[in-house]
Amino acid sequence: MHGGHQRIDVEWLALAAGLKPAIRIAASALEASAIAGRFQAMGAAVVTARGPVGVHRHEHTLVYVARGAADAAAVRAAERPLLGTHLPARDKAYYAGELGRRLGYPRCCVDAFTARILRGPGKLRAGDRDSVHEDYAAAHDALVARPDWRLNNLLLRQHLRLVTFEPCRYDCALALALASEVLRLCAASDAASTHVLEDRLKRPLVLAATGARAWVRLDDTAKIAAAEAPRAAEANARPDPADEALSARLLRAPLRELGDPPPLLLDFSP
Repeated sequence: MHGGHQRIDVEWLALAAGLKPAIRIAASALEASAIAGRFQAMGAAVVTARGPVGVHRHEHTLVYVARGAADAAAVRAAERPLLGTHLPARDKAYYAGELGRRLGYPRCCVDAFTARILRGPGKLRAGDRDSVHEDYAAAHDALVARPDWRLNNLLLRQHLRLVTFEPCRYDCALALALASEVLRLCAASDAASTHVLEDRLKRPLVLAATGARAWVRLDDTAKIAAAEAPRAAEANARPDPADEALSARLLRAPLRELGDPPPLLLDFSP
């Protein structure tokens, strides 16, 4: 989990231990080549595809990794229909569910994800005219009074995570069972890096409807006393400008005045 390798190790540990049947990574062509090479050097089977992914349908290289070639090919085949254009929402939900199951995500979390596809990407409720960032919609659905830090999936851009899927709830028992086992593997593999990962995942986090996010420190009355843009563990990591802008705004006004819908506060501190 040191340096640039951190983004691979957590996934690889889970795959190698049989906790996950496969891994899927969307990357630039240059990154994908390096990622594929590293996984192949570790003895994994790797296949790739190209296609538009995400809400904005940006072209990416998709890297599928499994312990055997047949499993890697099966995950690629499951996603292939999703790379096409103008897929009806019902078909998109079906194929996304198939992909999630082949990646070993908990069924309840996959079902929650496909329900959001049917509702409309970025819609908090069916029939909403306005859209929010997909991470906000998922976190809004998953929010509980005491969100568990092990299910903090909101720092993927910083390569800080135990799970790479969107939990149906931030206290989902199936997701927690998987995250706890991954954490155990991480600690056995690299205790120092796992300590750093834990520290970052346990920080309270504010997520805006735009997708901007900030780490915050809360005072004794649960008010925001300090805020900073999240950054990866690497020494030269740069924060996202939108995250920096949100961090500055959080100290000037209460959350309810910072948007409609307002930012979410996810207190991942144990």
